Amino acid sequence: MLEGYRSVLIIDHHKSVSEQLVLNQETGEITRERVRGERAEVRRRLEGLPRPAVVYLEACRSWEWVSDLCDGLGIECRLIDPGKMPEIARSKKKTDRHDVDAMLSRLLAVGKLPESHRATRVERELRELTRNRMDVQRLVRQTLNRLHALCDGQGLPARQRDFTDLEWRGRMSAELGPQLGLVLEVLLDQLAHLRGAIERLEGRLVELTAERADVRALKTIPGIGPILAATMVAEIGDISRFKDSRHLASFSGLVTAVRSSAGKARMGHISKAGPPALRWALTQAIISGLRVRGNPFARYYRRKRPRGRGAMLAVCAAAHKLARVIFVVLSRQVAFDPVKVGRAA
Repeated sequence: MLEGYRSVLIIDHHKSVSEQLVLNQETGEITRERVRGERAEVRRRLEGLPRPAVVYLEACRSWEWVSDLCDGLGIECRLIDPGKMPEIARSKKKTDRHDVDAMLSRLLAVGKLPESHRATRVERELRELTRNRMDVQRLVRQTLNRLHALCDGQGLPARQRDFTDLEWRGRMSAELGPQLGLVLEVLLDQLAHLRGAIERLEGRLVELTAERADVRALKTIPGIGPILAATMVAEIGDISRFKDSRHLASFSGLVTAVRSSAGKARMGHISKAGPPALRWALTQAIISGLRVRGNPFARYYRRKRPRGRGAMLAVCAAAHKLARVIFVVLSRQVAFDPVKVGRAA
C-alpha cells in the first residue's frame, strides 16, 4: 500500500491545531510537527512534502478543505475512520499525539488503514443543499405548531391555509391583543421567510440535477420526485462503492438488527446506521407513492400490513426493498422496470 510514495503524512486536524506525522520512506526518518490549523500553515506543510506523497487524514469536522487542498496540490488523500480502529476508539488515552502514533503503528504493521468514503466537492455541495432544506422544513413544522398552539390556546382555532390570508391575519391580531398579536405577526413573518428559503433551495436543487442521468433514472421510480432523487444521490454518492444491493440497504440503516446467542436469534429494530437524510428520503418515497396506481412498492406495503405489522414497520420494509431497487437502477443507469429491475434487486 505504501510502495511508490516517497513520503507519508498522517494528520489529526482540528480547527485550531493540526497534529502531523511525516514518514520519509527513503531515509526511514519520522518527523513530528504541531502546526496551527490555518490554511496557510497546512498548505506550507503539504507543499514541502517530497513527492510522490500520500496523506492519511483522520475524519473530523474540518477534513473537507484539507482534502480539497491535497487535490489542488496533486497529493493523494485518504480519509481514515478512527471509529474502526480499536487503538483509537477503545483507548482510554485520547490525545492528538496518541491518535497519529496509533495510525502510524498500524500502517507500518498492516500496510493500510480503515478508510471512509471521501466525497467529492460536488457531492458535498449537493448534500449541503439537501440537508439544509430538511433543516428549514423542520423549522417550518415547528413554526406551524407554534401558530396552532397560539390560536388554540385562545379558543380561536385556525387552519393552515388561513396563515396566508391577510384579512384573517388582521382580524386575528385584533382578537389576540397587542402582546399576543405581536407574537402572531412575528411567527407569520418567520413562516413566510422559511417557505421562501425552501423555494430557493429547491429551485437550485432542480437546476443542478435536472440533467443528471442518475437523477433522471431515479425519477422513473413511483413516488420519487426531483427533490427526493437529489437527496438520494447526494447521500449515496458514487454507487460503485457498494458491493451489491444488500450493502446499500445496510448503509441506509433499514436492515433489521439481529441479536443471536446460544443458537437463538431475536430480530430487533432497524439499525439506523446510515445517514438519516437517506432513510427519510426512502421512507418518504414509499409514503408518497402509496396512491400511485400500479406501484409495486405500494402493493408490497399493503401485503405487510395484514400480518399484524404497524404502518411504520410496513413503510420501513418497503423502503428496504426500494433501496435494493435503487442500487440496480443507479449501477446500471436504467429506467425502473418492475419486472427486470425487481428481479435483479
